[in-house]
Amino acid sequence: MHPDYLETLLLYYEEEIEGEAYFAELAGAFDDQAHRDKLTLLARVERHAAEAVTPLIARHGLTPRDTAALVASGQAEARATAADWPALLAEMTESYPGYLRDFRALEAMGPPADRARLSFLSAHEVAALAFLAREATDPDQSAAPLRDYIATAPDTLVG
Repeated sequence: MHPDYLETLLLYYEEEIEGEAYFAELAGAFDDQAHRDKLTLLARVERHAAEAVTPLIARHGLTPRDTAALVASGQAEARATAADWPALLAEMTESYPGYLRDFRALEAMGPPADRARLSFLSAHEVAALAFLAREATDPDQSAAPLRDYIATAPDTLVG
């Protein structure tokens, strides 16, 4: 196991909690119902990803920061974000490939027993990138990869 693994795992778990709060809060800033629904779905993806690695947090005896503080942080970040759909998508399209690289690096750091759940964590970024690609070409069907991710139970993929 890489020496930075546990610290990084904890950080990424906490960022999923913040991300859920971010997208949930941001959804309220949009008037367009379709945008609100997609942001709410992104919040659910973040929650699903966090739940997938919660057993790893417990297995390694890690203690996340206070959930209320993480939620407040995510909400504050959302309030600082303009409710501009094209700008939001552009920022996500630019930054999310880097997040996927980071999650893949976490997979490589982890012990073999953790890798299936870590792969499932990485898969939420794959789903988000697929959403972004479809949003650019077929917005009516763009949420399908997000729904597919949520429909997959991590316990069916891992031991």
